[in-house]
Amino acid sequence: MLNTNKIPKCYKIRATILYLCIIVIFAALLYQLVRIQILDHKKYTSLAFSQQFKKQDIPTRRGVIFDRNGLTLAESVQVGSVFADPLAIKDKKKTAQVISQILGLSKTKIEKLLNKKKRFVWIKRRIPDEQEDVLRQLNLKGIGFRYEYKRVYPYEELCSHVLGFTDIDQNGLEGIEGSLNEVITGSKGSRVVEKDGRQRQFSTLQEETVAAKYGNSVYLTIDCNIQSIVEDELENACSEWNPDSAVAIAMDPFTGEVLAMANYPSFNPNFVQDSSPRERRNRVITDCFEPGSLIKPLIVSGALDSGLVKEDEQFFCHNGAYKVRSRVIRDTHSYSYLSVSDIVVHSSNIGMAQLGMRMNKNRLYSYLKNFSFGEKTGIQLPGEVKGIVRPLNLWSLDSTISVSFGYETAVTPIQLVNAFCSIANGGTLLKPQIINKITDYSGKRVKKIYKTPERVRRVVSPEIAREVMSPILENVVKEGTGKKAMLFTYSVAGKTGTAKKLQRVGNKMKYSNEYIGSFVGYAPVDEPKVCVLVSLNEPKNGAYYGGTVAAPAVGNIIERTLDYLEVGPQFVQTAQR
Repeated sequence: MLNTNKIPKCYKIRATILYLCIIVIFAALLYQLVRIQILDHKKYTSLAFSQQFKKQDIPTRRGVIFDRNGLTLAESVQVGSVFADPLAIKDKKKTAQVISQILGLSKTKIEKLLNKKKRFVWIKRRIPDEQEDVLRQLNLKGIGFRYEYKRVYPYEELCSHVLGFTDIDQNGLEGIEGSLNEVITGSKGSRVVEKDGRQRQFSTLQEETVAAKYGNSVYLTIDCNIQSIVEDELENACSEWNPDSAVAIAMDPFTGEVLAMANYPSFNPNFVQDSSPRERRNRVITDCFEPGSLIKPLIVSGALDSGLVKEDEQFFCHNGAYKVRSRVIRDTHSYSYLSVSDIVVHSSNIGMAQLGMRMNKNRLYSYLKNFSFGEKTGIQLPGEVKGIVRPLNLWSLDSTISVSFGYETAVTPIQLVNAFCSIANGGTLLKPQIINKITDYSGKRVKKIYKTPERVRRVVSPEIAREVMSPILENVVKEGTGKKAMLFTYSVAGKTGTAKKLQRVGNKMKYSNEYIGSFVGYAPVDEPKVCVLVSLNEPKNGAYYGGTVAAPAVGNIIERTLDYLEVGPQFVQTAQR
């Protein structure tokens, strides 16, 4: 038997220390077990779950945008996106070199991503199929793929300002994509997948899966064929006259439906990153300008409708120069006496000034508001401005004269063409429409119904609109300033407009030597099917009058559109010759 009395004291001390250490270690282990299993049970259960199970989003599919005939203008297609698990990649430099060569990305940028202390980083989203195929064949460790949707615009620049575009995450930013983003987007789904220790997926928890809900589809009032005609003729006009910018719009005067809406310059929404804000600007609704002579028929129609004047009443036009106090109003050509009708046909500023003074500022203001100038039309597109109609208390002594021939007030192109549609349809102002209907992804119409036509108010009587103003506007084309819009196949009614532009000089605004040349026309006069506006901002190459730079384009658009709509020619014998 071991005699403990003979064991050295130092050994006893060492044994005691070892014994105490073992007790402390086991106590620490016991504490850790209690902490992990009981005190922090939820924390570690959650951590284990997060390592074994991953929640992944199921991307939604954005709704399709169609034209009125069902042609696809915007759709979402499924494409692959590349991601990496940096912690699973050993040779980061080699992996970065391979990926950079295939995807055309900076090697340094990829290395920086691969050196992050994360389990997930995007390398490149929405890559072409051929790049995805090459990467998949290499089977690089730590490199994976997810499917997402990419927005595609099959007709490229066609109707781009109406459609707008989305960001990389499929959020609508401009145009219909922006204004109806919530309608088109849908909602994402999700699924829970189980992974092994190397983060390889081997099962999906079906009971935890929530299906994605696809977005609704939108049918526009736009007709792709008419849109193509309008864009083609606008481009031709811009090639000839080289304006700073230009717009064109075609509407159905009896429904208020926008059949085409075009802007110059344009952009391709498939490559929106290559365009500038200037190119993406939808000037039809975002820019306003002083309309000049375009406003004359609208004011005259109000004066005729209220009985202030008769169409054959004569006004002395002072042979081209009319002095009112210290101001001299001039006409392009010298006229003596002109009837109210001829004042419009020959676009006399002097005649309109006298007519405006007879009407007084209160009536003029009332007529402008009657046509909804100074108010948004309510078209379902983002960024619309309301234009400028100044309050009466801000009108100067000369304002009545200036407003009567299109200055000191500013309107948008959509407001102008909509006002002329009210003359064409017999006197009713309608709300412009750009949306035909909305359906779910299966094609079933959703509850919200867009009313067409949507009446705003009656602006002039049918008799004045059809029997007086339409013949006057037809004469503008036959024998007045709009002759270059005349067609051999259809009767056309319209009005030219040429307005000087304001520019800031120091602290003041002064009129420059730059112009906006415009023309609005509709046809056939007896039963109009289309109303068209073309406006060129700062045309060059030796001309700026609306009758020269814009009227021919309107005539061509009307003729080609009516041919497309299969509206038979009115003057068959002339057409055959």
